[in-house]
Amino acid sequence: MKQNKMKNTICTSKKIALSLLVVGGLFTSCSDDDDNGPSTSTLEIPDEYVSTNFNANVVAENMVVDELSTMTSAFNAAESNAQIETVAEIPYPATLSSVTLPSYRALMNDWLVELVASANSSDGFQNPGFGGSPAIGQEGGLLGTRLLDENGLELEQMLQKGSFGAALYNHAITVVNGIKNGSAGFEDSGAIDRLVEIHGADTAFDVSNTTAAAIYSRRRSNLTAETGFFFDIKRNLITAKAAIEAGSDFTIERDLELDDFLMNWELSNYATVIYYCHATKVQLTAAFALADGPAKDVALGNALHAYAEGVAFAHGFKGISEKMITDTEIDAILSDFLAVEGQTPESFRFLNEIDLFANLDAVIADLQAIYSFTDAEVTSFFVNNNP
Repeated sequence: MKQNKMKNTICTSKKIALSLLVVGGLFTSCSDDDDNGPSTSTLEIPDEYVSTNFNANVVAENMVVDELSTMTSAFNAAESNAQIETVAEIPYPATLSSVTLPSYRALMNDWLVELVASANSSDGFQNPGFGGSPAIGQEGGLLGTRLLDENGLELEQMLQKGSFGAALYNHAITVVNGIKNGSAGFEDSGAIDRLVEIHGADTAFDVSNTTAAAIYSRRRSNLTAETGFFFDIKRNLITAKAAIEAGSDFTIERDLELDDFLMNWELSNYATVIYYCHATKVQLTAAFALADGPAKDVALGNALHAYAEGVAFAHGFKGISEKMITDTEIDAILSDFLAVEGQTPESFRFLNEIDLFANLDAVIADLQAIYSFTDAEVTSFFVNNNP
């Protein structure tokens, strides 16, 4: 997918949805082999997603999502037991690993070791202070209730939320390309079920029953008006499934919807980075106002938790082939986060330098420019929309 095509998709997505509404669910297609003009065939778009064999169609995708969930539960247990009892090695599940971008897979293997080392540290997290750096041999530990490495980065988020891009979205690209190419196993509309599952929705697109990335596309959507990325993705997949079932006359419509599905996922991902930049500022500001002690430690830990979510969502798309944002732009964002890939992060500095709020503002501004988000959209991203 060329980047200019992805940029055009932003403009076409709302137009496609609007045109479907205007014609009352009928979409006219042109036939390449009709010399007498456009085909009179119409595409009927259901109001809801329908699948007759969903569970059988999504076995592989269900395994990936389940493995990620199981691994995340192990991280939570490690955090709960940190500095209390010995935490065992946490394995990297095979199926999840197999769909993860190789460059991110290598980072995951290192972070898994580091997370366990932080949990087994004899000390809590030690803030190096203004102008300082972690002591040699320091392995991190708890800050309040959050398990951080010695650099102040919560590795659980890098392992889990980064995988939403580097593994789940990466696998979605494989499915999309398999559908477009008519590859074995992707020939019929059941292949669209795989995209529903890997995103983390169900066939009802029930906002109360989401997991993985769908939690965050839902949070960046208006649940009352049923507008926003989650509902755009629903319409993308309903339409793509209908196009496949209607036959080869609607290949163009199918491919447009598949491209739009990926674009809406990407948009929701980076809208979520905006959310966490804002949340980090709000939480740090509140924490700085507290007196030193356990309550302040909890608040500071929660602030670095929000920060790490932003880093992870941003980093997870680096190296992905089919996206609008460039790797250079992601590197610039990671630089503002003080968490450049291949360098030792300096996340702890956000605990000590209020001037770094400007870095978070810069991330928001850059993402707004990259994706042409309006000021109103950016403000709307500051809110978590939950059922």
